[in-house]
Amino acid sequence: MRCYIGFQGMHPLKAFALVEYGAAGVAMERLQGLIEEGLAFFGIGYDPTTAGRLFSYVEELGRWMRTMNLVGLKEGGQIVGDLVYDAFFLHTRVAGLNSLLDLGSGAGIVSVPLAILNPDKQIFSLDKALKKILFQRHVKRLLGLARLEIVHGRVEEIPPLGVEALIAKAFGSAPAVLVKGGRHLREGGSAFLVKGKGEEASTQAGFLLEKMERYRLPKSDKAYQLFVYKKVS
Repeated sequence: MRCYIGFQGMHPLKAFALVEYGAAGVAMERLQGLIEEGLAFFGIGYDPTTAGRLFSYVEELGRWMRTMNLVGLKEGGQIVGDLVYDAFFLHTRVAGLNSLLDLGSGAGIVSVPLAILNPDKQIFSLDKALKKILFQRHVKRLLGLARLEIVHGRVEEIPPLGVEALIAKAFGSAPAVLVKGGRHLREGGSAFLVKGKGEEASTQAGFLLEKMERYRLPKSDKAYQLFVYKKVS
């Protein structure tokens, strides 16, 4: 059974949800709460529209995941806590940069939240898997993300994009990312590489390692590293 709940006296985020009785409704409210907790943890300001779009993205991802595999995790809470929270973390690191490329973006788990939180940024989301690109295009239309450009292809084959920042998570080794993706960075631009706790930074001609940062997400026991490289030539 379904019902539309009344909006008076309700948190604004819940105005975006169709609440179902029983476990489904509880699960939806839990996801809403996790999104709010993550935004608060990372000190990210938001309005009801922004929060509602983030929830709608996670909800839509879950709906598509019933018929196809788009991300490795299945449970909504894990998707928010292990994946969307990473996008929140990266959002705090790319402030002030106006254009970026999400390399090997998959289902848009980084690029879509970044586009929602930064509607004025030019964000390119690149992946070679057509089913994931089709999902991202659907989400772009659904949420009205005008500045999010969905690009289907291989990073080494598309024309240089000339962005200020490159983000790569689980794409490959640091040298592979910098060689393949670096051609899309303008000189002086930054590459943000998310790596596991045991990986070591590498050197690459034309790039300077500016920063290494260890971090954990609030709902996960996993440890990560962020390597930040600057393109110098």
